[in-house]
Amino acid sequence: MKSPSPDRLSRRLRAGAAALAIIGTFWAGAAQAAGTAAGTTIDNLATLNFSVGGVAQTAIGSSATGNTAGAGTATSFVVDNKINLTLTEANNAVTIMTLNGPNNATKFTLTNTGNSPQGYNLTAANFAGGVIAGVADTLDVTLTGGTNGIFYDTNANGVYDPGTDLIVTANNIPTLPADASITLFVVATAPAAGANGAQANITLTAVTTTNNTNTPVAETTTANTAGVDIVFADAATVEANFVGASAPRDATAVARSAYRLNTPILTVSKTSTLMCDPFNGITNPKNIPGAMVKWTVTVANSGSSSATLTSIGDTLVAATTHDANLVAPTNAATCSSATGVPESLAGRGFKITYSVARALGGAGGSGFMTGAADGDGATIAGQAIAIDFLTALPAGGAYVPGEIKAGETAIITFNVTIN
Repeated sequence: MKSPSPDRLSRRLRAGAAALAIIGTFWAGAAQAAGTAAGTTIDNLATLNFSVGGVAQTAIGSSATGNTAGAGTATSFVVDNKINLTLTEANNAVTIMTLNGPNNATKFTLTNTGNSPQGYNLTAANFAGGVIAGVADTLDVTLTGGTNGIFYDTNANGVYDPGTDLIVTANNIPTLPADASITLFVVATAPAAGANGAQANITLTAVTTTNNTNTPVAETTTANTAGVDIVFADAATVEANFVGASAPRDATAVARSAYRLNTPILTVSKTSTLMCDPFNGITNPKNIPGAMVKWTVTVANSGSSSATLTSIGDTLVAATTHDANLVAPTNAATCSSATGVPESLAGRGFKITYSVARALGGAGGSGFMTGAADGDGATIAGQAIAIDFLTALPAGGAYVPGEIKAGETAIITFNVTIN
């Protein structure tokens, strides 16, 4: 089945049938399997040639009512309308989403396997219950662009493109030729809360309508007529994973899909390590005035997707003073910010370490920052410390600014002296 020509689409648009024109640009033809088109007239004529006493006589042709001299009259009937359709979840997989994430698309293929152009009414809905891909439904999503959130694959690239793919208006496909298919997306926004791995199951239902209307077709239940009768021929489907339950011969198809939460799980922990005091040095130090303590703040992502860290704050108590140089004391004499040797350079009182190799201003996934407001990601004003992760964890490689991937950690360390 060939797609309509641009001229034909233009005529439809000028006539006001915009939705019909839109569909005509991106349906996909399939192998001709639907059979003879509905409404086709099939004629048949039998002609008898004979002779009497060796003399050829006028041929007798058949007709619906009897023999007719000469060519006869053909007996004819019209092919009836066989209603059949399939609706399948195209990827046979769930769609991964993150909390509050928009434009999550599940993909479906609707095919007219009947022998006449038909329209279809579509309905998408959250499906409470059932199990898809081994996971039960525990969430609802918010369907995009209205109650149904159904979009055409307008540019026929197989991927949902926000702003390009058009929403199915009035939840109706006005026409789909026999043997043609169309790709559809059900698009949704994820909920604001939910456990990692939780799932929202949905259904998409297609009901066959009279061509270029949204009126469901009615099957001919009387005896065969001289006109085009309607016969429902769709098979029953049993609910299983991405297939929805549908009764036989109801001109309806149901498919299922799901959205699964793939969320980061962030934890923040802070520990202290006593490093030295001015009398015992680094050997069995005690928490006395003049002692130096290292604070370690660890941000860990134990979830299954990335998160973007923005900032973290830490206000030191008045009984401590920040070590502006992040020294590494080796004895009692170097147990102070003034006499110890900096881990990096003087004035770089903060260190950030990432759990995998990442360019953070130093080798091996670590870097050092000053406490001044100089754009390196760390500041200290009085006793208030602030770390700007969007700067301290810059973009690079497969990372965006501030990103912490699943299973990874970011660690901030700094020293204080007990007053």
